[in-house]
Formats: sequence, C-alpha cells, structure tokens
Amino acid sequence: MKLRLLPSITILPTPDEKGGDEEIIEDWAQGLAWVRWLLGSVRARMDGLSVVADDTAFSAAWREFAEGLFIERLGPALKEGWRAAQDGGLPALLALDARLSAELPRAVAKRSLRAGALLLKSTRQARYQGLLGRMREAVEQGRADGHLVTVWAAVGHFFQLPLTSVIAEYLRLEWDIAVRRAGICAPSDVRTEIIQLTGKVMRSAAGDHEPCLVRA
Repeated sequence: MKLRLLPSITILPTPDEKGGDEEIIEDWAQGLAWVRWLLGSVRARMDGLSVVADDTAFSAAWREFAEGLFIERLGPALKEGWRAAQDGGLPALLALDARLSAELPRAVAKRSLRAGALLLKSTRQARYQGLLGRMREAVEQGRADGHLVTVWAAVGHFFQLPLTSVIAEYLRLEWDIAVRRAGICAPSDVRTEIIQLTGKVMRSAAGDHEPCLVRA
C-alpha cells in the first residue's frame, strides 16, 4: 500500500499570553515540510512504533495510545527532553532516556530504540551538532540507550524547532507508520486530533509558554 503522508504541522502559541490555554494555530499548506526529511528514515524503515494493530483493531489501539501512553508518558517526556536540550543538559537527557528504558512496555521500547538509532544515523553528517553530537557519542559509548523521544528532542533542538512542533511531528510520525501498517485511509479529522493532543501536553504545566515562531 502506498503511504499517504499527512502534511507537516506548525503549531504556534500566541506571543502575548499571560497564563491559561495556548492558542494553537494550524498552518498545513506552508508547514515545516523539511521536517518530513528529518524523520524520513524512521518513517520509511519502521513498521510500527507505539501502535501496532490491523485495520479492525486500529481505532481502539490508537485511542488507547493517544489517551494513555502518549498523554501520560511520551508527551511529557518529549517536553522534558526538549527543555533539557534547550538548557544544554546532557545528564538530564540521559536520565530521561534511562527512565524510558525502565518504564516503556518492552515491545514499544525495542521499537523506540531502533527508531532512535535510525534518526541518529540519518543526522550524523550535520555540522556543529553540539548536544546532539554528545547524545550520539553517549549512545555509541553505551552510556545511553537512545530512545526515539530523547533523540528527537535533541534533533528538534539542533534544528531549532519549537516544542509544539516537536510534539506534533512526533504524533504525525506515529500516525503515519501506524496507518500504513494497518492499511487504512486517514480520517479527515486526524489533524485536528493531533493539534488537540499537542495542546493537552502543552497545557500540562501551567505558566510554561514557548515563544511564537514567525516565518516570512
């Protein structure tokens, strides 16, 4: 089955908020299309991440993932990892990576590690990698396992992606791979669901707001 990718997602909070919910803005037509390239190796070579289900069980499996593992663990981990990367905090990133190894279901953890390795390999040639390079070195030296969430947080920081886009693009990756495996067509409202799930993660810590990203 030919994979039909969702368009890239740009989700931007307003610059003048003083608490309360972020205003989330959708920009599909002119989204971060190049992010598809960043995650291309993972999307092309993985046959499953967190959601592995056939067409008959897909809806229930996705809902369980979205309302359970993602909201409770992976979404907060993406936020924690991105902030650690922003602070240049390799020890914090490695600690998060170790917790994921301990807390993720075994099958999910195994696929996460493979996906993380693919993402590290695909970004190896980038110059002046800073924290991303130190994360890769830690994985190669056996000081970190290299889960997709922590590697993606470091990659997102390196390429100056806002946290909201890091979260939304991770969800889009999960969705693209899951529907390809299940052999189903994407429902028309999935982009809205991704925005809503991203908003829930962003709102989980009151008072934390990311700067608005403005593109010419």
